[in-house]
Amino acid sequence: MDNRITIKFEVDITDVINQIIQALSTVEKDKEEQKPLSLLDAYTIDEAAKVLGVSRSYMYELAKHKDFPSLKVHGKKIIIPKKGLEEWMQKKFEEEKGSGKVIAMGGRK
Repeated sequence: MDNRITIKFEVDITDVINQIIQALSTVEKDKEEQKPLSLLDAYTIDEAAKVLGVSRSYMYELAKHKDFPSLKVHGKKIIIPKKGLEEWMQKKFEEEKGSGKVIAMGGRK
């Protein structure tokens, strides 16, 4: 007596390829989320000044404040993490908005 069972099934190769691509895409996204902070994720003083629309000297003054997200590299070069700058700007915007101060004016009467 033969105890073997034979099962036959058909597979659409396109579905299999799409599932493989989706799995690889998920792996790539996970890798991106785990990547360490690099200098590409930070601004120099000049770049941050352009983003904020301020002078280079004012940017150095901002970098001295405790609540401003800046880092000294090798005791001299200052960098500003992009995410930190975005969070700082959002915080400042919320503070200004809550205080009733005029942030910007424009337009015609």
